[in-house]
Amino acid sequence: MITDRINALRASIEANKLDAYYFNTSDYHMSEYVPEYFKTIRYFSGFSGSLATFIVDKEKAYIFVDGRYHIQADKECSKYGIEVIKLGTEGALEPLAFIKKNYEGKVLGLDAKRTSINFAKKLEEAKVKIKSIDIYSELIENRTPLSNSPLFELSTDYIGKTRKEKLDELRYCFKDKVHIVNNLESIAYVLNYRSDDIINTPVFLSYMIINDEDVYLFIDINRLDPEQLEKLYLDGVIVKPYNEYYEILKEIKNKTVVLDQDKVNYEAYLCLKDNKNIFVNMRSIIEDMKSVKNEIEIANTRLAHIYDGVSMVRFIKWLKESDKTQLTELDCSNYLNNLRLNNHAFDLSFKSIVAYNENAASMHYSPSEENPVTLSNSGILLVDSGGQYKEGTTDITRTISLGETSDELKKHFTLVLKSMFNLSSAKFLEGMSGYTLDVLARINIWKEGIDYRCGTGHGVGHVLSVHENPPRIIFTGNSEASREALKAGQITSDEPGIYLEGKYGIRCENELLVCKNELNEYGQFLSFDTLTLCPFDLDLIDLDYLNEDDIKEINKYHKEVYDTLSPYLNDDEKKFLLKETRELCKK
Repeated sequence: MITDRINALRASIEANKLDAYYFNTSDYHMSEYVPEYFKTIRYFSGFSGSLATFIVDKEKAYIFVDGRYHIQADKECSKYGIEVIKLGTEGALEPLAFIKKNYEGKVLGLDAKRTSINFAKKLEEAKVKIKSIDIYSELIENRTPLSNSPLFELSTDYIGKTRKEKLDELRYCFKDKVHIVNNLESIAYVLNYRSDDIINTPVFLSYMIINDEDVYLFIDINRLDPEQLEKLYLDGVIVKPYNEYYEILKEIKNKTVVLDQDKVNYEAYLCLKDNKNIFVNMRSIIEDMKSVKNEIEIANTRLAHIYDGVSMVRFIKWLKESDKTQLTELDCSNYLNNLRLNNHAFDLSFKSIVAYNENAASMHYSPSEENPVTLSNSGILLVDSGGQYKEGTTDITRTISLGETSDELKKHFTLVLKSMFNLSSAKFLEGMSGYTLDVLARINIWKEGIDYRCGTGHGVGHVLSVHENPPRIIFTGNSEASREALKAGQITSDEPGIYLEGKYGIRCENELLVCKNELNEYGQFLSFDTLTLCPFDLDLIDLDYLNEDDIKEINKYHKEVYDTLSPYLNDDEKKFLLKETRELCKK
């Protein structure tokens, strides 16, 4: 089936006089996670991960994936003759360098609505001839339609700031300028509305244009009821049909246009560029506004983590007390998902990663009905999951013992846990970035000659995307967000790991809140406050690899977990949690 689809693409490439066609995993809004409608790489290649580049030419097909997906892409794509380019490995070219090397002077087809301005300009600089054309839509059978669900509003009880307050700040910032907002999370944040256009990310397809007088929202108007339309009108928002966006862009002339060339699509640029507009390329200030949570958002987020911790404790108890030989990965995923959805969550924050033993070495593995994997009463289960609550968004990973495990695995688990606490217990001067702090989570793993091919931490949105930039904690790559100073009020994950192909994968993850610490003659110090509340598996800890400070840190955390969650549990659950949070001590 995949082979037939690639052949159909090649026929269309020939018919449209192209040399190759370029796909990314984005939508019209440069989203990381996208509606089903836009999952075209999966349709044509079989790759189900969230990030990839796919290039098809007249003879070959290539898929480019980062370290999270090396194993997965091999399993899903190689069987169809697709060459897997494993980014971050020796000799692997990034997509842009690959295109320049192989298609310079040739015609590359792409969808300008799904390509960022920045990437398209780099292609042009590389002397690649771009032809914006959609050759794929007519080839897709039974395509999932876009959502038309109504929007719902989050009150200030949950988010602490009105829509009008946010809009007034933005209008003030963009006097005599026009700001193009393409990013869905930014629009949802400003308007205090949410919906379900992207699975597990409560946003809605829309564009926004802001100037000092007006704010234009482009959306399917049928998704807003009369009361919502009236509220938007009173706050100075002019609502227009989603499909009129590009026509309105063509009317903007002789203006200073502020946009993020990584977040706004190339089609928008083509509509603006010939109208004597001056372009200012900068990240939207909305990204910075939403990254720093206010006091009400923080208080609600703490409550969301209590709900989430209760569900996780109940899941771990159920799993530990079950006969694992009667369970599959998918059974575990479904059980945990239902616990969350019956305990305040209105959705998951991403598709749960529930991976047994060697499957966990593939970082973004997910169980499937097509390939059920049965557990046993030995080994480990890695569970990376989260929930969307009106109070906040959660993301947690626990690696759980199912029975007998090797000494090597326990050593590696202990080092990962120690690494996670190394970062979460850090105290550092204001001005430090995720780029510089990343080493704290890797140093113990590096001592073993091991690394993990991904970042240590990503920002987390507030009832928005589970991945948010800034902040970001990673020492590699060209991430602007990782080089920016961390700010009090930001939330980041902390998730080091060890992944050994064919053996197992281990990850420990908590969410952290950046907080102000002491202020003295050296400046303002910052530290982290852990938001996630759930025990780590003491059965996997080898005390030989922990010092007294490590043990104190783990015991302190587990005491907080028990003290905070126990009032929400029944007697049997409390007894279980007490055992899971018992104090560690060296003999």
